[in-house]
Amino acid sequence: MSFIKSFFICLSMYTTIPVPQIIWEEKNMKYIFYNLPFIGIMLGLIEYLLYLLSIYLGFSSVLYAALSVAVIVLLTGGIHLDGYADTIDALFCHGDIEKRRQVLSDAHTGAFAVIYTILYFLVIFASFENMYGENISVFIFILVFTVSRILSLVLISLVPSSVNRGLLYIFSSKENKKSLLIYAFSFLLIFIFLTYILMGYKFLIILLLILLIISIILTKYFNKVFGGISGDLAGFSICIYEISILLTCTISRLVLWN
Repeated sequence: MSFIKSFFICLSMYTTIPVPQIIWEEKNMKYIFYNLPFIGIMLGLIEYLLYLLSIYLGFSSVLYAALSVAVIVLLTGGIHLDGYADTIDALFCHGDIEKRRQVLSDAHTGAFAVIYTILYFLVIFASFENMYGENISVFIFILVFTVSRILSLVLISLVPSSVNRGLLYIFSSKENKKSLLIYAFSFLLIFIFLTYILMGYKFLIILLLILLIISIILTKYFNKVFGGISGDLAGFSICIYEISILLTCTISRLVLWN
């Protein structure tokens, strides 16, 4: 029952989907992070339904790509994108760790955040536009939005919290992080197996190498630049993983599958 209540709280936090009101107490919030992969599966399925509907109604590739980007923002409320923008501003502030943390928590949006958010939208838009019209499997959509969240859980488990408040700090004990890491890796192994079966070993190797390199860079960078991970940085990592997986799928379709 606690897992189900945590699922509804997770939905209310990380999506705009209406859910029953659940009391935010410790026992109901225990499994919030464990439900992030299921949020990814839901987003992937919704994006796939939009893809099928666009094909059926004969939408142009440009209209489909615009709607796909809009759906991501509208369904998530832009919560991860907010972390992405805040992190970009903090990265370019050229200060010490404390200064970067201050910029990270600042509600104002800087020029670099705007520039790199536009770049993010352009790449996401181009990727969706490029894939349109092909026989795209539902698994690709689920892969993009689910594995990005699973890998974010891995970072949360491995990188210490940079702040002494918030959800990440509450779940920062070794026991919580160890169980979350085991859970995330179990989920990841399932997707590795499914990717091998459905997409082939060449694509799997390329994707794993790219995601491994990104994970190493993010882990070292979060520790060095911010002294750990926070909610904004976790949101930033989700955006980076999403765009990396989507780009890999798009480029691989042109290189490996044609």
